[in-house]
Amino acid sequence: MAVYIVDDNPDICDFVSFLLAHEGYRVHAFSDPEEALTHMRQKQQCPSILITDYNMPKLNGYELHQQVCQQAPGVKTIVISGRNVAHMIGQLHFLQKPFPPEHLVKLVHALKPA
Repeated sequence: MAVYIVDDNPDICDFVSFLLAHEGYRVHAFSDPEEALTHMRQKQQCPSILITDYNMPKLNGYELHQQVCQQAPGVKTIVISGRNVAHMIGQLHFLQKPFPPEHLVKLVHALKPA
């Protein structure tokens, strides 16, 4: 199961990648939303779970989710942000930074397809 992590802060990408790889997930991290979309199209590999920052250049996390859904309609998305953007992302899952690492792991486990 592929998990895409998209955050323009490389430290966040590294931390979340390490955390989820340690839990056994196959992780792909990107610091640019366009890079994630290009990878998905070129490799024809869609994520089961998308973890994305909300505030990024070019595309925000909600816009990225919408584009990923065109190729992967069943993707489960977690939006993370330093400010509360829950009212801007519809029914997507939201974690506000900083969050305890175990909250993210628990949420990813809960979203994992059966």
